[in-house]
Amino acid sequence: MGDLDSFLQDHAHAERKVATSALTLAAQQSQKPELVESMIELAQEELTHFRQVHDLLRDRGQTIGQDRPDRYMGSLFKLLRKSDVNEYLLDRLLLFGIVEARGWERFRMISLAMSKGPVRDFYRELTRCEARHHLLFIRLAKRYFAEEVLKARLDELLDREAEIVSNLPFRAALH
Repeated sequence: MGDLDSFLQDHAHAERKVATSALTLAAQQSQKPELVESMIELAQEELTHFRQVHDLLRDRGQTIGQDRPDRYMGSLFKLLRKSDVNEYLLDRLLLFGIVEARGWERFRMISLAMSKGPVRDFYRELTRCEARHHLLFIRLAKRYFAEEVLKARLDELLDREAEIVSNLPFRAALH
């Protein structure tokens, strides 16, 4: 909360990247109509959020600034298994679900810490969106993969994510 502008800048770039990732996933999985439709809807919503964060920054006399490397996301992407198409899809769905759950946590904390106003209202709404997005990725993973395979990999990814988070510096950023 002490550097909200930096947080908003990081948040804007994160929304843009999620929209791009959703469209990439849709293109890569074109044979899965439910996934494609879901990713198109998600990308549209994330672009709306990008615009809204941009507008908040503009209203505060700021710009979106330069995108900076995200060590959290970079470390998570290293966990993707790329040698098997199905494993890669499972990992992407689960990692995106984890990231959306973390967004829910951060946005909820911000909405609770802020005094009344448009920024608090915005983050209260985003809290609901992030919860819905988390569930979307988990639902899609359940559609395409057996429950025991999904649960085992999710547990493994959550353990690795905890290690990643424990080694990150504290900063005004979404992740």
